[in-house]
Amino acid sequence: MLTTVAAGRVFNYSYCIGMYGMSGLGFWSPMDFAIGPSGVIYVTNRGDAEGLGQRVSKCTVDHQFLGQFGGFGSGDGQFIWPASIDLDRDENVYVSDENLHQICVFDKEGKYLGKWGSQGSGDGDLNGPSGMVFDREDNLYVVDANNNRIQKFTRDGNLLAKWGRHGSGDGEFHTPWGICLDSAGDVYVADWKNSRVQKFSPDGEFLASFGATDNGVGRIDRPTGVAVDSEGDVYVTDWSNHRVQVYAPDGTFITSLVGDAQQPSPWTEEYINANPDILKARRRVNLEPEWRFRRPIAVNMDADGRIFVLESARHRLQVYAKEKDFQDADLNL
Repeated sequence: MLTTVAAGRVFNYSYCIGMYGMSGLGFWSPMDFAIGPSGVIYVTNRGDAEGLGQRVSKCTVDHQFLGQFGGFGSGDGQFIWPASIDLDRDENVYVSDENLHQICVFDKEGKYLGKWGSQGSGDGDLNGPSGMVFDREDNLYVVDANNNRIQKFTRDGNLLAKWGRHGSGDGEFHTPWGICLDSAGDVYVADWKNSRVQKFSPDGEFLASFGATDNGVGRIDRPTGVAVDSEGDVYVTDWSNHRVQVYAPDGTFITSLVGDAQQPSPWTEEYINANPDILKARRRVNLEPEWRFRRPIAVNMDADGRIFVLESARHRLQVYAKEKDFQDADLNL
C-alpha cells in the first residue's frame, strides 16, 4: 500500500531513514525529532536503562550522517531520559529530559549552551517534561506531563503562561505527551492516557477534542505525537495501534497510514549487503511486518510539506508525500 487515497487526499510513501545503532550511525529507541531549515534532522535517542545510547543524532533528509552529541549522565550537556526536541529561530537545539526535569540547550553544532528547569509543581517547575514546540515569537510551549499541564516559557526559561490539570474533561490531561502548533498558532496536545488530541487557542482556551469518542477506525489509543500540515490536516501517531491517524481540520477522520518501508534505508542496505548470512535469511521469510510501523512515536513536516514519521521500535523515519493536485488517470484497467 505505497499509495493511500482517501477523502480527496493522496499520500505517497517515499523512503525511510535510519537503522538500529548503539552509537554513531543509526538511532536507538528514538523519541522525537526536529527538522532544521537546511534539511538537517536532529533525533533524540533514549537508549537503554543501563545508560547506553542516550544522545542527539544528526543526519540529513537525504541520509547523510552528520554526527551526534550529548551522552548519558546528569552533568552539563548530558541526559538520563531525553524526550522531546525542538529548534529556536537561531537553530539552537532544546532537549527535554523527563528524569532530570529540565531543558538542555545546545547550538546547532552540538556545543552545550546551558539548561533550565527544576522539579516541582509550582509555577515554572517541571515534572517529567516531554513534548516541546516553539511559536513564531520564539516562545517555547512545554508539555509538563506529570503535572498534567502545558507551560509556556521564553527560550531562556521565564514562565509566560500555563494551563491544564489532571482529569478527563475538556482542557484537562492525563499524562500528556506530544504537542504542535498550526499556522494560526493554535495548540494541539496528544493527551496520552486519555487517548485523544485536544486543541487550544494560543492562550489555552479549549477549542476541540477528537480521537477518543470515535467507535470505529478513527479512534486512537495512547497518542504520542501530533502535527498539522499547511492545509490544516492533523496527523497523530497512534502509538498503541502502530499507525498514524489522519484527520481533517474539523476532526473528521480521513485515513490511516500503516507504514510502507518495503525498501530498507541505505544505511540498512549497506549493513545487509556486508553480511551475506543475513541477506540469505531475509530471503527466506516474510518481510511485510518489517515494512509496517512499530511504535510510531513522533510526526512532523519539513519545509516541502513531506510527512516524517519516527518509529521508536524500528529505529527509523518513514517519509510520505501528500499530493495536493492529484487526479486519477482516465484508464480502463
